[in-house]
Amino acid sequence: MKIDKRITPPAASKASATKGKGGGKTSAPTAGGSDSLALTESSTRVRTLEAQLAAVDITDVGKVEAVKAALADGSFTVDAEVVADRLIDHTKEALRKRPRKK
Repeated sequence: MKIDKRITPPAASKASATKGKGGGKTSAPTAGGSDSLALTESSTRVRTLEAQLAAVDITDVGKVEAVKAALADGSFTVDAEVVADRLIDHTKEALRKRPRKK
């Protein structure tokens, strides 16, 4: 099982878009003590596109239907060697990413 570690973009009401140079810099705190953030037009556009891409369904409907049909008629087979190889590869990758204790 893989865990999706994508960061969801903040709500549009929390960020204001600005144009021109210096738009990516944060402004000084206001008298009320609240923080503010100003994003450039391009970074706002990138966040919008990321949100749209995250919503895209990438399911292969044809493959799902073929597997369902194979399961229903009993012709679905599992190649144990392939499953074992992928499990080993996944475990190796997880161990590689794990921080080492000293």
